[in-house]
Parts: sequence; structure tokens; C-alpha cells
Amino acid sequence: MNLRKKLLTTFSGLALLALATAGVTVWAVAQWQNSERRLQGHYQRSLLLESVRTATFRAFKELPDAIISDDPDARQEFEAFLKPAEADFKRWAELADTEAERKQVQQVRNAYIALIQDAREAFTLVAQGQRDRAFAILEKQLEDIDFIRFEQVTQQAVASDRQNRQIISQQTQNTRQTAQLVLAIAAFGTISLMLLLAAYLASDLFAPLEEVEEALDDAAKRDFKRRLGEERQDELGAVSRAFNRMMEAMAERQQVAGLAAVPNGVVKDGVEDSAWQHLPSRVTLHRLLSQLRSRVTQLQHHNGFKGNEEFDGQQRAAIGQLDLLLQAVSRITDFGFPLDLNLARTDIRALLYDLLLRFQSELVERAVSVDLDIAPEVSYAVVDRPKLREVLSELVRNALAALPEQGGRIGLRTRIDPDATNLLIEVADNGKGIQQPAIERVFSPTVTTNGQRAGVGLTLSKAIVEQHGGQLTIDSEPGQGTYVQISLPLRE
Repeated sequence: MNLRKKLLTTFSGLALLALATAGVTVWAVAQWQNSERRLQGHYQRSLLLESVRTATFRAFKELPDAIISDDPDARQEFEAFLKPAEADFKRWAELADTEAERKQVQQVRNAYIALIQDAREAFTLVAQGQRDRAFAILEKQLEDIDFIRFEQVTQQAVASDRQNRQIISQQTQNTRQTAQLVLAIAAFGTISLMLLLAAYLASDLFAPLEEVEEALDDAAKRDFKRRLGEERQDELGAVSRAFNRMMEAMAERQQVAGLAAVPNGVVKDGVEDSAWQHLPSRVTLHRLLSQLRSRVTQLQHHNGFKGNEEFDGQQRAAIGQLDLLLQAVSRITDFGFPLDLNLARTDIRALLYDLLLRFQSELVERAVSVDLDIAPEVSYAVVDRPKLREVLSELVRNALAALPEQGGRIGLRTRIDPDATNLLIEVADNGKGIQQPAIERVFSPTVTTNGQRAGVGLTLSKAIVEQHGGQLTIDSEPGQGTYVQISLPLRE
């Protein structure tokens, strides 16, 4: 699992726990509010029912006064006491939420209506002068039946509300316990993930980054031997591999002897000096200059012997040394380490035509056929134009060296890869080619594809391409020719 997936997984877990915590909190608050609303409703129902009972009993005290004391205002006072009872009864009925509560409302109302109807009948009999019949209704119907029934159903309703309040309180307690448990689990999970993230960052991120920082410090001190572990398969592993490749390239550039290398087979005191190929360019230049001074001194001792064969050989050797020295100085001037790039927006088509014009005279003189194929989508790219031109010139020079003295074919093609992320420049020839196992050796600072002399063309060409962030690959077969591809990333 790469670094991005690890971090996304960890932060996703934290986000899920945060969502769970928020969800449980919202659910607990909603449950608590609902429980509070239901509790308040049942408390209010009980209070309203008690108010109905009190008002009803107070109103019925007027009936004995009317029968026994002949109170003329008893009927009016009875109806006046019932009005607030009716209002409270209506509000109590509206607070019924369940079917059982609505059934209770109907039972209480039926008992209440029966009680009111019998009481009003007794008042009517009193008004008609039939006090005995009114008294009988009071004793036998109202006191023995209606009042008892009304008392029972109202008590049952009050008890039911009390039981419902207990149930709601228990549910509220259960909700509180559930919320506490879930929040405790979420808190434990959050702390665990935070500790896991801290441990991961300390071991898998910060420690490797510190190692990279130390390696970069070593590189800044020109110590290119430091290497990072490449076993990881995440982004840090990719950084380590890229760093190692960069260190190898920089070490190669530092050790390039080909910037002023002598050809294979150079002898010193009769012995081939192969160690020159591994010396830094500054040491090689110093030794070349020393030899040059020595040969010039020898030439001075033979001054005047124009026909001397030994003098002619030394003169030719000195000229060869001077030629190599000039090549080395030119290379160092153009491509000295480090290879600083001056990136700029460059017209690739114009660069390719300029490249062909550079070799026009040799191409015409040797009758070399040139195939130029520029894809329509190729236009501009951000590159170091002089250095890329030298890279392409080196490839064309190698291609010309591989062709016969007369004839042959060179192909030059450029296009954009299918992913539209890289510019591809390809150089091919149908020359003599080289064997496949020898392809890696062509990047040695003392070998070129034509095999005639030592040079640094392909070594520096590869270094320039890689410093652009690209790749240079070679495919060749003896007798079939050579194909070279340069892949450069497209930049804005």
C-alpha cells in the first residue's frame, strides 16, 4: 500500500469516527428532546385530568344544595363550574398520542357525559318540584354508579400516564447509556487511530524523510556514495529510487574521464594506461598537458631535422594530443559539471530543420538519404535548446559514422506519445550497427558507436536527456542499423 492510500485509510477512519460521533450526538439529542416532549405531555395530561376531576366534583356539590337547601342559583353555578372543566377536557384529549390514550379519552368522556346528563335531569326535576325523584337519582344513579365509574376511568388514566412516564424515563436512561457507550467507543477508536497515525508518521514518514535530508546534505558536500533503501513500494520508495539514480548519474559525471580521455591503447613508457579512463577530468587534463609539454620539449631538441622519421612521428603524436586537448576543453566549456539547464519554450520543428542544415554539406557530399517525419501535433516544448541540439547532433554524427562512405539512410522522426505526456524524438540509420550486449558499454566515456575513437558524446547526451527528466534508449543489431529514442516530458 502506498503512502497516499495509508494516509487516506487513516484519515478516512478518523472521518468515519467523527461522523459516528456526530451522528450519535445528534441522535441522542433528538431522543432526549422527544423524551422531554413526551414527559411534558404526560405531566400536562395528568394535570389537566386532575383539573377536570376537581371542577366536575366542585360542580356536583351544587346538586345537593339545590335539592335540600332549595338554592335558586345552584343550576347556574353548576354550569359555570363545568365550563373550565370542558376546556381542560378538550386540551387533555388533544394531547393523546397513541391509540390506547385516545381510547382512554373516549372512556372518560362517556363517563363524564353520563354523569352530566343525570345531574342535569336531577336539576330539571328540582325545577319541576319533584324533589323526591331528584333525590333518588342523586343517591342511586349519580353517587352509586356515575361517580364511581367516572372516578375509576379517571384514576386509570392518571395511572396510565404515570406508567408511561416511567417507561419514557427508562427509555431516556437507555438512550443516555447507549450514547455514552458509543461515544466511549468512538473516543477510544479516535485515540487509537491518532496513536497509530503518530507511530506511522514517526516510523514510516518522518524517519525516511530525515534519511533523505541527510543524503541530500551529503550530496551537497559532493559525496555521491550515499544510497537509500529501495525496498518500499510507496511514494517514498519511488523517491529513494529516483535519488539513487540521481546519485549514480552524478557520480558518473564526476568520474567522467572522457571529457579529456585518451584513446584506448595509449601507452606510457610502453605500457597501456587504462587507469586514465577512470580519472576525473581535471587530473586527465593535467596529465595531458604534462605529456604535451614533454613532447614539445622533445620537438625542440630535434629542431632542424625536417626529414627525420622520428621527428615526424612525434609531431603527429603532439598534434593528436593537441586535438584531444582541444576536444576536452570544448566539452568542459559546453557541458561542464554540473550540467545547468536553461529551459525555455523551443520550437522543435525549427530545431530539427536547423539540425539538418548543420549537416547539409556532409549529407550532400556522401549522398545520404534523409527521412524527416514531424507529427502535426509537435510544436513547442520547454527544453534547453543548445544542449538538446548538441545531443541530436551527436546522434546524427554517430549515425553518419555508422554509414558507408557513400549512400545510406538516416531517419529523423518526432511525435507525441499516446498519453500526451512526453515528446519522442527518434534517430535511426541503416548502418553497420552494434551488438546488443555492447549497447550499455556505448555510454562509457571512452566508447562511441563508431568504435573509432574515444569520446563523451553519448555519455553527456544521456546525462543531458536525464537531466531534462527524460530517457535515452538505444536498440541496434549488427548489419541492420541503430535506432535511438529520446523521451522528454512535456512541460507547461
